[in-house]
Amino acid sequence: MLRADFHHHISADPIDGRFVRHSAGALIDRAVEVGLNVLAITCHESVPYDGDATRYAAQRGVLLLRGMEATVDGHHVLLLNFPEFPPGVCSMGEIAARKTQDALVIAPHPFYPIGLGMGDTLASHPAVFDAVEFSGMYTPLTRRFNKRAADYAREVGIPVVGNTDTHFLWQLGHTYTLIDAPLEPTAVIDALRQGRVQLVTQPLSWRHVMRFIVGSGGTRDAVRDSLKYLMRIVRRTRAAQRHLERSAAAN
Repeated sequence: MLRADFHHHISADPIDGRFVRHSAGALIDRAVEVGLNVLAITCHESVPYDGDATRYAAQRGVLLLRGMEATVDGHHVLLLNFPEFPPGVCSMGEIAARKTQDALVIAPHPFYPIGLGMGDTLASHPAVFDAVEFSGMYTPLTRRFNKRAADYAREVGIPVVGNTDTHFLWQLGHTYTLIDAPLEPTAVIDALRQGRVQLVTQPLSWRHVMRFIVGSGGTRDAVRDSLKYLMRIVRRTRAAQRHLERSAAAN
């Protein structure tokens, strides 16, 4: 079984490169260390790396698929292995027009409340999407956004793939996808479309989340709001647990 992760950013990213520090080569090296052997570099609205990265990945035993995180009506869409990518800011029609049998379209973090998910767009264009992302950016208390993605995928009969959404190398290895296929692009894509995949995931700790916020240049307000959000979730979780305990005692 191959270990795949299809959502990564590097320092050449025109948007997130302001805080992402690792190169394509460093990402590949770290992937090898944690046992991944299929990657896609998906920078925002561009493909800012050349064939050297693909050749280096092959030398390290890693299949690197060319990718991009396009923006469609303010939402993000992962495009993988397109012979000709649409513009970075594009429409669903442009994506569909350039998609081939060897290309993949994945909905990243579709139900996350960050203004970038695309749950409504996903439901409006079901024929365009091949898979739904289970985002590695979650904690034990914030699983519900990924649960909505998994529930939707099950309803429409498409696979769920685990992706890291890497901005820092320490993220790799927490969430990924097992794929039953040989290490060859067409075989990997066919296996994913046929659902020969298995999600492997473990949540991040809140220490990891704070590390991400601080490392990405988050402001003091962002850290404060994240802590407030955490405490809100903890209070709701405890209240729900007390309710279940009272119900069990009453019965």
